[in-house]
Amino acid sequence: MKAAVLEAVKKITVRTDVAEPTLGPKDVLVRSKACGICGTDVHIWEGDFFPTFPLIPGHELAGEIVAIGAEVTDLAPGDRVMVDPTVTCEECHFCMINRQNHCLKWNAVGVTRDGGFAEYVKVPAKNCYRFANVSFSAAAFCEPLACVVFGQDRAKIDLGSEVLILGAGPIGQLHIQACRANGAASITVVDVMESKLDLARQHGASDTVIADNALEEKLRKVARYGFDVVIDATGVAKVLGDSLKYVKPGGKYLVFGVCGPSDLVEISPFEIYRRDLEIIGSFAIRRTYDRAFKLMEHGVVKVDKLIHEAMPIEELPRGLDLMKRGAAQMKLQIIW
Repeated sequence: MKAAVLEAVKKITVRTDVAEPTLGPKDVLVRSKACGICGTDVHIWEGDFFPTFPLIPGHELAGEIVAIGAEVTDLAPGDRVMVDPTVTCEECHFCMINRQNHCLKWNAVGVTRDGGFAEYVKVPAKNCYRFANVSFSAAAFCEPLACVVFGQDRAKIDLGSEVLILGAGPIGQLHIQACRANGAASITVVDVMESKLDLARQHGASDTVIADNALEEKLRKVARYGFDVVIDATGVAKVLGDSLKYVKPGGKYLVFGVCGPSDLVEISPFEIYRRDLEIIGSFAIRRTYDRAFKLMEHGVVKVDKLIHEAMPIEELPRGLDLMKRGAAQMKLQIIW
């Protein structure tokens, strides 16, 4: 089969001689139809996250089942499915206390095991969610949206909250819509590109602000005392370090964007203490796929304007480079 194989750091090769996966009794074989390129894929490509070689990346996957394992009874060839990439043991301490994203044997399709940048991918049947009323490209957005839903769960946005979102890329756009669904009274969005802010307004942003040297002055005019919740959707450490000051005393800061594992920020513990701040992490997904899909299926969250370019697998190296350079305004997807 054809697949993009990460053979070493920054060495990814599209090959046609990769063997099709062999199914276990509880697995299914999925023919890839759409698979998003994520910032995490860039980190994997650069050797930052779980770099085991060789690896077929790709974890934002939707496709069609072509074969099932001997013990699979509730799925069938021809089913259109989106795939939750998170694979957990369901036996360790963290699985047993419903914190599966911290499973002691955690692994993920396209991250620690072969994923969706291939014609066919083997996944556990329990990780598949059937769908019928959206496109494969839209269904592939369920993974980032499921991450956003978990982040929103972690932040616990109260009805009537004033929210600041830093970054208006695809993740920021999903957070805008999720904040609106959760009852935020106002949503202010910051980005360096006016075109992204235009789309943010279409998705429900109350105020949009260009990030420049006058950013603090402009944000203080929007929210004099700061915001109840600040969400970083940039994954840029400097942005995080510079934006804690925008949290209202007693407010929360959601670290959602994925910084590199060696990135550091300098913060004042005294300020966290004095201003009674909560700094919240949000890693991956925790049983949020079904709710994410329902948000899309019922039109609460719209993803049709979030695709910058769909490209064939041969273009994956270019897509990763575009992501690295920040040249893709919205989501890039590999389509088959």
